[in-house]
Amino acid sequence: MKTHLNQDHAMKEIITHSSHGQNPYPASRPIHGLHDFLARCNEWEIGMVRLAVKNSQPAYLRKTSLMINHLGDGWLYVLIVLSLLAFQGLHSWHILLSAGLAAAMAHGIYPVIKNRLARLRPFDYDPSLNLSVRVLDKYSCPSGHTMTATAVAIPLAMGLPQFSPLIIAICLVIGWARISLGHHYPSDLVFGALLGSGTAFPISLLLI
Repeated sequence: MKTHLNQDHAMKEIITHSSHGQNPYPASRPIHGLHDFLARCNEWEIGMVRLAVKNSQPAYLRKTSLMINHLGDGWLYVLIVLSLLAFQGLHSWHILLSAGLAAAMAHGIYPVIKNRLARLRPFDYDPSLNLSVRVLDKYSCPSGHTMTATAVAIPLAMGLPQFSPLIIAICLVIGWARISLGHHYPSDLVFGALLGSGTAFPISLLLI
């Protein structure tokens, strides 16, 4: 009976801490499963997110991160398609097809993983990070922006290797913008990049 009371009390503490946006998994708690691991990662990574948000408060950086975030919603890829067609014409079909298929496959897998992991965003953990910038969905991991950028970047880099430094720089800037807005943990970007590259590499090797 006493054991049941202790368990009930512990569960009430977890619910109470969760409702205040705090991680319900203390550092001393053993890790059991992926959800517990991500919860522990929240504790490890939230300091990096806070630092990125704090350092991005100057007006010019704030406007830059908002612009990059907006471009990453889809407009960047419209510009890429138009640029390839303008400078390479239909000769770029294999790059465009590879990027399109890789991104489509990644987006087919992505919602299942994201809803399964159900990792809340950094601003849910720490409400002070909420910059009132619209998010496309509730959960944080993996990063859809980073996933899409990677899925498109790999075919571009393989088809146009001379532009690889620029392509890598764009991906890194997109990742910075997502963290600086308090929308993602660094590990969200890693998972997103792994998912994007997992679809992009096989397709690109086949078509490019």
